[in-house]
Order: sequence, then C-alpha cells, then structure tokens
Amino acid sequence: TARCDAQQPPEQIKTKTMATRIHRRLLITLALLLLPHLTLSWFWSRSSDEAATTDTKEEEEAKAASVPVAVDETNEQITDQPSGGSDDDDDGDEGDPPDDVSGRNYRDGRHREAEEDPEYVDKYVAEYPSLVSWFRSHGGTVDDRVKIGYMPHPDPSVKIRGMIATADIPAGTQICHTPQSLMISGPDREDACGQVAAIVAEIELADKSRWFDYIKFDDSMGSRIPSVWQKGARANDELQGLPPAGETRRHMDWYQNACRGGEEPTDVQRHGLLMFLTRASDRGLIPIYDLLNHHNGLINTRLAADNEGGLAVITTVDVKKGRPIYNTYARSGWESSVDVFNTYGFVEDFPQLWRWNDNVVAEAARRDADHANNRYGQAGAELASSAADRMAYAPNSNQHEILVITPKLAAISPTQALVSILGNGQRTIEEWEAEIGRHHANLRQTFVNEFASALRVILDELPTTIQEDMRLIKSEKAKLEKVRKIG
Repeated sequence: TARCDAQQPPEQIKTKTMATRIHRRLLITLALLLLPHLTLSWFWSRSSDEAATTDTKEEEEAKAASVPVAVDETNEQITDQPSGGSDDDDDGDEGDPPDDVSGRNYRDGRHREAEEDPEYVDKYVAEYPSLVSWFRSHGGTVDDRVKIGYMPHPDPSVKIRGMIATADIPAGTQICHTPQSLMISGPDREDACGQVAAIVAEIELADKSRWFDYIKFDDSMGSRIPSVWQKGARANDELQGLPPAGETRRHMDWYQNACRGGEEPTDVQRHGLLMFLTRASDRGLIPIYDLLNHHNGLINTRLAADNEGGLAVITTVDVKKGRPIYNTYARSGWESSVDVFNTYGFVEDFPQLWRWNDNVVAEAARRDADHANNRYGQAGAELASSAADRMAYAPNSNQHEILVITPKLAAISPTQALVSILGNGQRTIEEWEAEIGRHHANLRQTFVNEFASALRVILDELPTTIQEDMRLIKSEKAKLEKVRKIG
C-alpha cells in the first residue's frame, strides 16, 4: 500500500538509528519543498533579517564584479525572523488560546518609492490618524501606543509597513476593539458571494458610504496575489508544476462562476473581491483589526469576541517599543504555506507547513478501484477528521506534509497536536526540537521511506535543479531591475 524503498526491510530499529535516517531524508525534503518555493518567493517576500544579509552580500559581489545589483521590488509582506532566530525570543509565552476567528488581511510590504524619492510620503502611514479618528467616531477603540509605520530593519532602505508599538505594551492589553456595527458583512456569513456583494455595495456608494474613509484607505487593488496573475503569465511557468500550480486562478474563477454566472467582474466587483480575499475574516471586513500582519512564529495577540458581536485584539506577551503587532492568517495548521501564498501572495516566514499530493499513488488509485488508497484512505480521512489527527490517515494516503521550523529543523508528517500551536502561540527552538524529536521517534521506517520516495519522484521531474534555480533567480532579478529603471 506504500511506495517505499525495497532495500530497507520493514524491521524494528533503534530510535537513534531511525532518527539519523529521518534527518538524512529531511535534507532531501527541505531541498525539494523549501528552495524551489523560496526561489519563487524571492520576487514576492523575503524575511526581513535574511533579506538585509542577502542584499549586503549581493552588493559586495556586484562591486567586485562590476555588475549592477538587483533589488527586490515588491509590495508584499516581509516579516521578521521566526522565534529562536530573532531578538523577539524573550516574548516566548504561548498566551491564551484565541476565539475561533480566522484573520484575512494583507496590506504591507517593501516600498521602492520611499527608497528612491526622499519626498515620498506613504499615504497609508500618513493617513492612519484620520482612519483612527473615523474609527473612534463610530464606536471603535484603538490603543494610542500603536500606529501604522515601518518595521525595524538593519537596512534603512527596506520599508516594511505594519502595525507597530510606539511604546512598551504589557501582555493582556486590548489593542483595539471593533463593534459589530463597524463590520462590513452580508446577512449570511456562510454566503461568500453575499459577503463580496456587501463590500461591492459600499464601494459603489463612494463618499455616501459610512465606510468611505475606511475603503479609501484600502490598497488591495495593488495586490499581486496569484488570483490576479493573467492566464498564461510567466509567473505560472516559474512554479514548475509545484503547488499551487493549476490553482492560482481558483479564487477569481470561483467568483466569476459562482457569483457572476460566468460573466467577467467589473472593476468595482474586482475591487470588492480582492478586499474580501486579502482582508476579510469569517465575520466580514473588520476595520483596524485587518491591519495586523501575519507571523505564526512571532504572533503576539489573540482575539476575543464580545456578546454583542464585536471583536477585540489582545496582546498575549509584552510587546517592546518599535516591535510589530502580529496576527495569523493560518491558524492551527488547517491552511498550509501553499494556501497562504495562493491567497495572500507571499511565502510566510518560518514556521512553514508544506502540503502536497503523491500523484503516482493518486493515479494508481484512480485506475484501480480496489487500490488500497481507495479501500483505506477514505475511512482513515474520516477518522482523522473526528480525531483531529493527521497521522490517522497518512499511511494509506497520497497526501504528505512537512512542518519546517528552520532550514535545519523540520517534522515529517506532523500530527495535529504538533501544529496546533500555529497561530495560537509561540515555541522556542528548544521546545520545537524536543517536540519534533518525540514525534520522529514514533515514525515507522517504512513510512519515512515512502515519504522520501515520493519526494525523489517529484525532484526528478523538475526541469531545473536547485543550483540552477539560484543562478536563474539572480539573473532574473537583474533583468527586473533593468526593466523597472527604463519603464
């Protein structure tokens, strides 16, 4: 029932030997899952501290070789280092579990205008006080110790917009509260088309809308999420068939077919859809709350709903002056890093959860109705759903996952218990090492062989090697810089 290495007999082995083999295969796993995706993500999102180091090295190399240095151009999210690799590590408390409200927001990035024009003014930073005044005049509350600004970065030319603490904020502080009356939502929260329609209706009202000051603060029309990629665009080819290849237009196609009856959306409807995709939660659009950036490694807030339907954001750890305020867009491991990229247009910082299918097993199951995947996979999936345990169906499934904490630390096929911390708190590197070590000690060798075999098949099918990708990306960045300069 599994594609495994026939040279490895399915015998019991010692934990130490198993751990050694598992970590050896992790190198293959990381090579396949991280670097090809991060190669693509170079155009979209890079971790703040790593970006500064990389840019410095590129500048030094370029000076020595007299070659122009390409600087990444993006309006997408770039966040701090994960816990264990940043000066935020002392904020390592897990905090209270949040209410079941998932965040949907994306509005920060690297701003070339600020780098090139000394007189450039970022309107989203400059107009934040006006947004707060509007928000408070309609019953919302915001702590005076937060603002929209640029996150700290060793390279002053890198401008990363987000919500920042202007003074030390203790744990347990309510950052903001949005009453239900300030949320834009359709009558039925389960009706996604209705939710988009409610947003579109307010956009069409223009300055007659109660939310006019809020909507004009929105920048979702400048988003570069995969949903706005044109069919046949070069970016699709650069995925090389890796997830989310074939799914990049999913959201746009859904809206056009399910909500528009197949008709192309108007510009206003397109605006409403992008606001819905990049900013809305399951409660609709929630002003101020939707300004928080995503980081599952450094998340420092939780959500609390009140009896009147309002929503508050509360700090779970002490937040130092100048540090970002973080939310999550992918809680408890139910959305993978592929999902985050496909919906919000950036590759998240560590921890990252990668999920993909073994197409060889899937095709065999499609052709043979009596295949073990058909006989056991569905029953296992139902058990996994009820038991909230991914491992319940993994041995007879074509689905694979890996939870990557750092480039040198990852968990093969993590259980739900292992990923439940994502978006709900923080773990130190030492805590992750202990948790993953216990998890790997319980993995069967045959399962690890199957996992590695599935990866080798995909790796062999890729048109370029990782080394070629790294060379190509440097060349492409240089071309991008040249095109950007000449227009």
